[in-house]
Parts: sequence; C-alpha cells; structure tokens
Amino acid sequence: MILLTGASQGIGYECAKSLLASTDARVMITGRSAEGLEQARAGVPDGQRDRLLLRVSDQSRPEDVETLGALLADAGTPLEGAILGVGHNPMYTEGPQRLHAVDPAIADAVIRTNCSHAFRLTGIILERFRRQQRGVLVWIGSQAYEIGLPGAALYCATKAFLSGLARTADHEYAEAGVRVHLLNPGLVRTPRTAKVIDRFASRHGRVVDDATEVAARIVAIYLGQAQAPVEVDL
Repeated sequence: MILLTGASQGIGYECAKSLLASTDARVMITGRSAEGLEQARAGVPDGQRDRLLLRVSDQSRPEDVETLGALLADAGTPLEGAILGVGHNPMYTEGPQRLHAVDPAIADAVIRTNCSHAFRLTGIILERFRRQQRGVLVWIGSQAYEIGLPGAALYCATKAFLSGLARTADHEYAEAGVRVHLLNPGLVRTPRTAKVIDRFASRHGRVVDDATEVAARIVAIYLGQAQAPVEVDL
C-alpha cells in the first residue's frame, strides 16, 4: 500500500491516479471529508477503483493524526511508501498578509498542521520503514520558501521546515534501506489555487504549472524511474 495524505484533490490526487495507472499497488488517500474522497474515487477509472482506499483524516486535528499514525505503525498494515502532501496556505483563505499582520491563532494552526503534525507522521512512518528495512517517503514541499513570496511568510517558513527534516531523515535512515525526497513544485494550478494563481503569478513574474504534469514528475521520482537527490525543485 502507498499512502498519500491530503490527496482528495490537487497534486496529491493526481499522484494517486498516476500510481494506480502505473503500478499494481493499493493506494490510500486521506482527506478532510468523506464527500470529497468519494468524489475523488469517482474520477478514477472503473478498473482501478477497487485499489483506491479512502480514509477521512483531517491533518489539522491531533486526534486524526494520532489515529492515522497508529494504523501506519501496525505491522498488519502493509506500507511500502508514502507521499505526504498536506500543507495549509492561509494566503488562499485570508489573502496575502505581511508578517506583522498575521493572526497569532492562524499562525499557531498553520504551524501545527504543516510542521508539528507532519513531523509526527514522519517519525511514525520512518520507524516503520526502519523496522522493515525498506520504504520510500516523499514530502511535497514548495519553492516558496526559497523565493520568499511576499504575503506568504507563514507558508514559506513552514515549507523551509521540511528541508531540514528531509535532509536529516536521509542521514539517519538511508543505511536502513529508506529513500527520502523533498520535492518542491513552483506555482501549480489546482482547485484550491485556481481563483488567485494567475494574478499572483503575473504580479511576481512566475510561471504556473499543471498539476497533472507535476504529479507525473513526483511519481517518477517516487518509483525510482528518475534519479534525484534528497531535495529537488520540480
């Protein structure tokens, strides 16, 4: 089984479809709502739907993270790889905000989801892979932290967190047969970003990528079809 978090739409969902099409693995996707997950299943070809597993899991909720972690830690749950794609960006709900204007409550919530809970799941998954002496873990990051996008300081900071996490995980677990990658897309058109992405890209001189094409690059690296270092800008 391959796990993809936050994958009821966008890049994660496109990765799930690509994995179903190119492997015989079962693919588990998580999302915040059962309705959204069922809509995702409806978009998968009939012959592949029986390999798509759905799990409601809100990565902003500590109890959901712990429940998912317990499932993944259980040796009875087959797990060969994971693609962690959760990353809340308040710019799309609150609008661009300079650092001094960010609500502390929103900052705490975003850091909890993007950093604390990602760290918790990462530790559980890596320990599982260490025990079984194999596994592939991919984080979907963002080039935002390298650029420092105005109005998105909070999001950029949490994506920088993943860089240190991935590089340290490689040093600590590579000898146990675990392969890790942090893959950083640029601006990508998804259902969540569609309303603002073109205006934002134009203002900052950036190119907007297609989610399907980005997912194809992620899956190629996950499957080892494309050689890549620990951290890659897509």
